[in-house]
Amino acid sequence: MNGYRYLIERNRLFYELEDKLRKIEHLAASERLQRKAELEAAFDRKVAKLYAQVSDEYPGERRKNARALADPH
Repeated sequence: MNGYRYLIERNRLFYELEDKLRKIEHLAASERLQRKAELEAAFDRKVAKLYAQVSDEYPGERRKNARALADPH
């Protein structure tokens, strides 16, 4: 999987999560919070699986550190 495909799939999962969260808005607060936590946990697992697929193809990318915002170079 390339980086572009990863972004598409991740965005698809975001929209799927958003739709599922809208469907549980009518539930009681305690039940809604529990269900929301379950949905978000499932989403996190799916995104982690996607990231694992793309990181296998680009292993060197994980070793790069982000440059500090204050660093002008």
